[in-house]
Parts: sequence; C-alpha cells; structure tokens
Amino acid sequence: MRACLGTCLSAVLLGVAGASLAAPLCQTQTQGSHTSKLCIEQTPFKHDYYTLWVDDAPVFMLPDDYVENVSLTHTVPEDDSNEFPLSKQGMHSVAITGGCRPLVELQGAGSAAVSVETGRVCSFVWGQQALVKDMRFRFE
Repeated sequence: MRACLGTCLSAVLLGVAGASLAAPLCQTQTQGSHTSKLCIEQTPFKHDYYTLWVDDAPVFMLPDDYVENVSLTHTVPEDDSNEFPLSKQGMHSVAITGGCRPLVELQGAGSAAVSVETGRVCSFVWGQQALVKDMRFRFE
C-alpha cells in the first residue's frame, strides 16, 4: 500500500494535468502555392498560444494578447543567405502582417449580461502573398 502511494498519486496527478490540456485547434489553408497551418493551444486559466506554420516551417508562436495585430518585419540581406522563399519577393524588407481578432458575444440579459470571447477570425499576409484569409476558430 505504501509503495503504491507515491506512484499512484503521481499517476493520478499526471492524469488530471493531462486531462486539462486539450488538443490544439488546428486548421490548414492553401493560398496560391503555399500551405499554412494555424494552431491554437488552449490551457484553462492561462494564455492561449497561436502557432503559424508556412509550408511546414514554423514561423511564429504568440500568446493571445499579442496575436490581434501582428507586424513582423525582416530586412532581406543582399547576399544569398538562407531565407524563407516568401521573404524573396524582390523587396529590401518584407513583413508578415495581420492578426486574429476576437469574436465576442453578449451572454445573459440586462445588467447581468457579459461579453464572452467565443472564437477568433485570423488573416495573415507575408509581403504580397496571402497566407491565411478569414480562418475562423470557434471556442467551446
């Protein structure tokens, strides 16, 4: 019994911790010849994290507070450096812009009504190339 106590307690705690972590919400979208995947990792009572992949390469991971209005700028070197293909659009600098704006619904009635975030709509552009357009996530 005593030998099981530590092992059994650890198993229970790991099971509870694992149960609170939901699988990431992921969607894929193809724009032109590029495929993007956007995933949202949600943990109760913590920040959600948004990860964007383009053509199977991770580009960024941002918390929910900073994904609403994104502008990431890169100065493209003149030499033949290791660049993402989408950074080579003939410009001296290229930016990834866009964001995931909250979808909010009013729940309840009268003075008890509260605004609740029920999802996000995401759009991102890399230079002149759309990556994700009006991708909708619905939260439960």
